[in-house]
Amino acid sequence: MQLEDIRDRIDHGPMGRLQVLVVAICVMCNMIDGFDILAASFVSPILTREWGLSEAVLGLLLSAGPMGMAVGAFTLSWVADVYGRRTSMLMCLGLMSVGMLASAAAHDVELLIALRFITGLGVGTMASCTGTLVFEYSNRKARNLGLGLVTLGYPLGAILGGIVSTWLIGELGWRAVFVFGGLCSALLVPFVALRLPESLDYLIARKPRDALGKVNRILARLGLPGSAALPADVRRPGGTRGNLVDLFRPPVLGRTVLMSLAYFFYMVSSYFILSWATQLTTDAGFSITEGLSISILINLGGVIGGIVIGILSFKLPFKPLASATMLAMGLAIVAFGLFAKSLALVAAFSVLIGFGIFGAALVLYAAAAQTFPVWVRATGIGMSMSAGRVGSMIGPATAGFLLSAGLGREAVCFVLALPVIASILFILRVPLAPVADRPERDAPAAGTEPVSA
Repeated sequence: MQLEDIRDRIDHGPMGRLQVLVVAICVMCNMIDGFDILAASFVSPILTREWGLSEAVLGLLLSAGPMGMAVGAFTLSWVADVYGRRTSMLMCLGLMSVGMLASAAAHDVELLIALRFITGLGVGTMASCTGTLVFEYSNRKARNLGLGLVTLGYPLGAILGGIVSTWLIGELGWRAVFVFGGLCSALLVPFVALRLPESLDYLIARKPRDALGKVNRILARLGLPGSAALPADVRRPGGTRGNLVDLFRPPVLGRTVLMSLAYFFYMVSSYFILSWATQLTTDAGFSITEGLSISILINLGGVIGGIVIGILSFKLPFKPLASATMLAMGLAIVAFGLFAKSLALVAAFSVLIGFGIFGAALVLYAAAAQTFPVWVRATGIGMSMSAGRVGSMIGPATAGFLLSAGLGREAVCFVLALPVIASILFILRVPLAPVADRPERDAPAAGTEPVSA
């Protein structure tokens, strides 16, 4: 039996119990990601009051998690390739559990910043593993739905976490928020360790100890016949895998630059508002409960946006849809700053902001998948998202420095709405037509594996 035979049976067979379990566990992991990375923003008004934090220091605290995400994506992604997707996910959950639980015991902002960075390391490395496993184990018919559910797990986790945080802060104090997040991450460890299968691609390509036994146990759980020998990892002649260098030479270079800039500027605006919404609401004179409700509404809008934009993307021209989504997001951020004293208007614009943030995430991913040729598609998407992670740590920190410099809410929201508007300019220039065939001299040797987006 060959690996492509296994893939073909998974692609065209029904979704079995194991495949549904893979999607469910990966969705839960992304939900924990959504809560853990935004936990500091939920408690920021209380920390500001108790510890006397300046806006600049608070900005650094709120950017520590995204900074960890960026560093984790760059430095720890190799773990999944060398030791396996499941091992990498267990490492991520360990980092998140330790970071969150230790944050509950922090007594100064310097230590909390370091612990938020550690938490971000786990979150930043988790995303690539969950998407890969869902793609590999879902059949062709359910694959997009599975990936969509994983994507929506992030705002769903933030919504549920925000609701729980409102109660925890009122009854037990802000430290309970971090304890809750750490325990949720820790509780997922046995599910991942005992029930989540390893990537078949990894087992067959890397051949770790007892690889054949592990493959056969997975095949049995999938309802497929076992193999007497390790399945052959047959790759097509003239395969389609590229490398990092391909992204920085024609004909792909321009696409790499445009997509990276689009992701970068989009994430600057997104993580500014995701991180500062609660604090800005309480600074306007509203209670911590009302501030948390605004963060919840942003993520609720995100769930709606992910669904609606996903449906519209099948019916409307891509670039106008992408431009309208990000323009609405930018204008809603400006309005969020202008109408600070009206909780009803702030709430309405918060839903629109969330709609734009997560709707734009879908169109940006679709743009990357369309513009990069197949031989560097996965690498190109990863590079673009890495640029976005850099933007995610710059947005919250920039807001803190601008506020500490004396700019008001209105000015800060206006300035940090500009990056997502700039992102539109880059998306409009991204070519969606396929590039010419890869030159023969660049073609890899037989034995390369097709890239999946």
